[in-house]
Amino acid sequence: MAPGPAHAPSAVRRSRTPIAASRDDAFPAALPFEALDERIAIVGTAGSGKTYAAKGFVERLLETGAHVTIVDPLGVWWGLRASADGAAPGYPVVVFGGRYADVPITADMGTALGRMIAREALVCIVDLSELGSSSARRRFMAAFVEALYEANQEPLHLILDEADLWAPQRPIKGWEGLLGQIAGIVRRGRVRGFIPWLITQRPAVLHKDVLSQADILIAMKLTASQDRDAIGAWIEGQADRQEGKRILGALPRLQRGEGYLWAPGRGVLDRVTFPPIRTFDSSRTPKSGERLATPRTLAEVDLSAIVAALAAETDGPQKPDRDQRPQSVLDRRHLAQLEEQLAIATARAAGLDRENRELKSRLADIAALAAGSTSAPIEPAPPRQQQSRPQSELKQPRATQPVTTDTPSGSPDALHPAAHELLSAAARHAPARFTWGQLATLAGLKPSGGHFNAGCKDLHALSYVAESLAW
Repeated sequence: MAPGPAHAPSAVRRSRTPIAASRDDAFPAALPFEALDERIAIVGTAGSGKTYAAKGFVERLLETGAHVTIVDPLGVWWGLRASADGAAPGYPVVVFGGRYADVPITADMGTALGRMIAREALVCIVDLSELGSSSARRRFMAAFVEALYEANQEPLHLILDEADLWAPQRPIKGWEGLLGQIAGIVRRGRVRGFIPWLITQRPAVLHKDVLSQADILIAMKLTASQDRDAIGAWIEGQADRQEGKRILGALPRLQRGEGYLWAPGRGVLDRVTFPPIRTFDSSRTPKSGERLATPRTLAEVDLSAIVAALAAETDGPQKPDRDQRPQSVLDRRHLAQLEEQLAIATARAAGLDRENRELKSRLADIAALAAGSTSAPIEPAPPRQQQSRPQSELKQPRATQPVTTDTPSGSPDALHPAAHELLSAAARHAPARFTWGQLATLAGLKPSGGHFNAGCKDLHALSYVAESLAW
């Protein structure tokens, strides 16, 4: 009977290929195979051969059926699927993401992929080179390593290429949690089966609390003094200082593929040239005008069970994050409040802008009238709440009494419509002083008309205005 979907991925982990012959001739004799189960840091400048050397170690792991997951932000590890010349299949490693993806991924699949890789013990490459922005890759990694850590129960070699991206010495604000997760895996992950390997071309940029945890150091060509100083800090903590000083001085002169292999706990310190790998060198930089060949044959993988398992993780019920869920709800509410306040402020600003334009227009008219006016200036009366006031001060009309045109002029219970308009205009611009002509302009009245004169008469009769000169 064919194996069910839950068992198919583990078959990928145990598979062997025609290229998996004896590798003792291609493995540094100074380092015993058991040392591959220790934390390893491989450092070297771009082009020094650090990824190439790491692939040789990974090939040896794959031959034994080890559980290996490679985080590849550059898209250079897929060559494990083919032989060195590209004519034969390599290892049946599942590639998630990247240009050679067996299964495409998005930035939001970190949690589902991390759980599935841990539970199914997949041998795989997680290629992040096509995810787009650095923020998208960090978001994926934060969810991925957290889920991987929670779900993993078996020994897992986790190879982090360009490890300084995930554990930088100076983490980007807001992404300190990702650094903490990587540091937790490197420092305490052994209790959950993790065997982390760190690969970086800038050891000075990799967080020192992460680099210092490495049991074995493979140092290839390093030219920058800051990077050599970072290695020096590791040497002071775990190895012989004098010997380390000699080696640090030799690092800038190392050739491609050459490096110092240092395992203090095993008494190993050797300058070695790493042997050729047996798989396709997909990390090689093409020379000027060269077009890299593409392998003709890739190892086949059974994707049906893998896709089903990933879909189950993606569509299944998700465990709520007790720390993040309330914060998310709070953020949504806060955002809604800010949007409401912004709408109110925008409407208020628009209203103030309209009033400002209207006031400027009216002031221009008043200035024009003031130049030829001989009328006596008038001013609104003092505020109503003052207890002592002259009889001629400006009075407030009763808001509860309707304004009609039927009440005779001079009645205290009603005002002529023109008087009401003049009074309203004066109140709007209090405590400014105006001539009658200026006030008529503000009220939109013709200063020489009978309508205006009737209003002036009411205001004067009811002592709603105070004049500096006699009427």
